Formats: sequence, structure tokens, C-alpha cells
Amino acid sequence: MEALSKSEEQVMAALWGCQRPATRREIAAKLPAGCRWADSTLLNFLLRLQAKCFLRLEKQGNKNLYTPLIRKETYCGAVTAAHLNTLYGGDIRALVAALADTGRLSYANMEGLARWLDTRVAESPEYDYD
Repeated sequence: MEALSKSEEQVMAALWGCQRPATRREIAAKLPAGCRWADSTLLNFLLRLQAKCFLRLEKQGNKNLYTPLIRKETYCGAVTAAHLNTLYGGDIRALVAALADTGRLSYANMEGLARWLDTRVAESPEYDYD
């Protein structure tokens, strides 16, 4: 899957946040405060995302409705896996260590992550009970 630019990711995050097909104005309202672009700039990003098959444009009367074609989880998983492989050689522990060592992952977050991983492992069909 093609990685998006930071600005394109912000537009997609805003569209995903709308929870339904959305107009340009609805998408603009969900953008972070630092992304108050001109209407033409946002429309340009939407056209790029349409060309990359990340969203579909539908006319509804005099409005354009934008619908995501890629789920947020699908995109985030693909991009995260690519970064994990590129930057950490596929070693998830190295990623977690980098976050912890730079103060971006608190002890409380690490404890929560450990509990969550224990639960996921126990629920996995691959878990060996013997």
C-alpha cells in the first residue's frame, strides 16, 4: 500500500473521523487546528486521494460526498509494518524500547501494553495450553 504524505494522512484521518460519507466542509471541521488550509488546498488533497484510490467522490445534488475506500486500521497497520521493518528491522521490541527510552511511552502505558499482550496471547488460537 502506498504511504501518504503527512497532509494526506491528516485529510484521511479527518474523513475517517466523520464516520460516514462527508462533505469538504465536514472534513475541514475535523482537521487539526494547524491544518486550516484554503478550500482549494483541501480540494486538491481530496483529488489526490481519489486518484490514489483512497476515497470515492459522489455527487449528491450540489454537494460532493467523500467516502473512504481504505479502512483506517488497514492503512495504519500497513504503514506501521513498513516503518517497523525499515526503521527497526522488524523488531517490535526495538520500537517499544525507542518509545520508552525517549519518554514517549510511560511506565503506566507499558504496564497496560503488557496486560493487553497477555490477553491477546491467551485468546490466540495458537496459544499452547500444555
